Amino acid sequence: MANPVGKLGFKLVTIAVSIPVGILARKGVQKLWAAARPQDPPHSPSDPGVTWGDALAWAALSAVGIATAELVSLKGAAEVWRTLTGSEPPTKAPAVEAA
Repeated sequence: MANPVGKLGFKLVTIAVSIPVGILARKGVQKLWAAARPQDPPHSPSDPGVTWGDALAWAALSAVGIATAELVSLKGAAEVWRTLTGSEPPTKAPAVEAA
């Protein structure tokens, strides 16, 4: 089990990596939408004029962007942690299975 200071440090590194990755992911998703569709992305599926196709396409594109950003953030934070400390990042304790 990792020490609390190490866990807190890794959380801070993860936050520091996640902020720019999240901004880049959001801008990337918006640029992909703009390249594929001439109108702005739907902000709410209940907005007037939003078709099912547009709502579903925006949801799918956003989901891919979020999943990619999460993966890049976690892997990037782990790499930064290894570079800074020379050790593996702290891990969560394995979940105990209920009988």
